Amino acid sequence: MNHYRIVAIVSLILSCVACKHTGDYTFATRSDAEPDTWVESAPVIIAHDTLHVTIQNGELRIGSGEWLRGSHVLSLGDTLTLRVKSSNYPDDMAMCCLLMNNAKYYFSAQTKSFEIPDTLDGARYKYLGISGPDHTALGGPSPLWLKYNTRNTKLTGSVVKQGLIPDIKPLIDAQIRDAVICVGGDGCYYLTGSTGNDIWHANDGVELWKSRDLKQWEYMGLVWSFEQDATWQQWRFHKKAVRALWAPELHYIKGNYYITLSMPPGDRGLLKSVTGRPEGPYINALADDGYWATDIDASLFEDEDGSVYLVYGGGFIARMKEDMSGLAEEPVKPVLLDPDTIPSHHAATCATRRDCKDIGREGAFLFKRDGIYYLTAADSYEGRYSSMVAISESIYGPYRMRHEAVPCGGGTGYFRDHDGQWWCSFFGNDNQAPFREMPAIVPIDFAPDGKIFVVK
Repeated sequence: MNHYRIVAIVSLILSCVACKHTGDYTFATRSDAEPDTWVESAPVIIAHDTLHVTIQNGELRIGSGEWLRGSHVLSLGDTLTLRVKSSNYPDDMAMCCLLMNNAKYYFSAQTKSFEIPDTLDGARYKYLGISGPDHTALGGPSPLWLKYNTRNTKLTGSVVKQGLIPDIKPLIDAQIRDAVICVGGDGCYYLTGSTGNDIWHANDGVELWKSRDLKQWEYMGLVWSFEQDATWQQWRFHKKAVRALWAPELHYIKGNYYITLSMPPGDRGLLKSVTGRPEGPYINALADDGYWATDIDASLFEDEDGSVYLVYGGGFIARMKEDMSGLAEEPVKPVLLDPDTIPSHHAATCATRRDCKDIGREGAFLFKRDGIYYLTAADSYEGRYSSMVAISESIYGPYRMRHEAVPCGGGTGYFRDHDGQWWCSFFGNDNQAPFREMPAIVPIDFAPDGKIFVVK
């Protein structure tokens, strides 16, 4: 699907959203905007008495008045115009959101196509939506990666200096968040994650790497892309216009390959390979081009009896239908016995939102070893974005013994290699880590009581 068709679809969708509520307020997408300029919508006339409105990521004007931000009151007959600052990248989308009359209305502006340099000040300036095969081939590291790493004076690597994890090194020279490794049906290891310079704005899709020994990695390219494969996953509003995906994971389930993905600000999807090969191509596995609304970080777990479960968010679990076309039951969040209520062992929002009684706040993952289920999730632990784990003999819990399994391990996955060694994948998401946003693995083992510990 080409970019212009995507823009047309987005414009149609956004117009339909506006029409659905009142039929009075539509703001058509403006194309071919100059870069980094304010772009105005066509004005509309208010057809209701006394409307309270709020503009996000843009400005509004009532009649010929001043451009305004925040919340305001409109009256019958007022003329309303919106404007948004266009992107300084070619073919990129900028978007503002108007909250009005219990509905959301969007105005978008697409920057015109133009040539930009491959690099700027030694950093990669093009191809920011892709991470592989390596930084050098793409003209050097991205500005955001440099900010987190070589230009980051706060990056201490203290988790290594304190002996909490060994002195690990990145597996490949690529900017990747949420790195997860899957053991495929062919015995190879497959690496996925959130890729690109800025996943909070835009990236290109799902990139895949392959290895036979966890040392040498082959870049397999984009196996799913917004341009060619997206349907419901198009441009969305998350504080601004976004066309990005988070935390994709490749899973080998029931003899086929599936990819879970999250779309900002909080929807989850499931893709399946139509060829039975990890490189795809991939289509929507869910019925009627469906997706799961709200929350992020979807993962899959196949139990010994062949049942498959969706795991997501901070630890929700639900069994999938046999054909993988949807959920067979309502999701549940298992009870955690003896929760760790020390505030410094949780994210800042945990005390107010979850009363410090859960395993983690995001990045849930589930695996099984020797009859014990391990439910993992990311949380802030003494300032580290760590992999937190709890265990149970039942998939639905209750779970117990919440502990920091891998310091700085984050929202990640666990796997066992061909020699029987267990690993936790790693990417670095805080300044105690030895590096930021690059994939690695940490060796782990299990204590007699079932707890996970790092092999030093």
